[in-house]
Amino acid sequence: MGMRIKLMVSEAHYSEISRELMEKGFEIDDSADLILSEKNVYAERLIGRRGEEIFRLRTSEISHIESFAHDVIAHSDGREFKITERLRRLEEILDPKEFIRVSNSVIVSVNHIKSIKPTIGQKFVLTLSDGSKTDVTRTYYYIFKEFIGI
Repeated sequence: MGMRIKLMVSEAHYSEISRELMEKGFEIDDSADLILSEKNVYAERLIGRRGEEIFRLRTSEISHIESFAHDVIAHSDGREFKITERLRRLEEILDPKEFIRVSNSVIVSVNHIKSIKPTIGQKFVLTLSDGSKTDVTRTYYYIFKEFIGI
């Protein structure tokens, strides 16, 4: 078995690069620790698990990502998927024009925000496209406010 590599490249280059690497004896594996990434290319998909099944989740379909102790959960179409990346890493690989951190444990997709409700104490409560609610905490209040333009 060759060296395992995770590819973080645009969909346009994915098949060509993976073919070249496999011909040279590399194994393409989304759970590999070694990551080959393209500059200024953000993840279009994340690997999510539900039980024994593995899914390639389109980032455009992810409403939000939450961290609970050791688990990181991506929410997509009302379903939950366990993913291996930590939130800090997700901030690096997700498009910063589409995803924003709103608390120490949550990143949301701005395209999935249905409503924003200001609350007392420099906070917002967001309602997302799947009906779930999450808070923008005080620490992220001004960053979020500027990002959204309110």
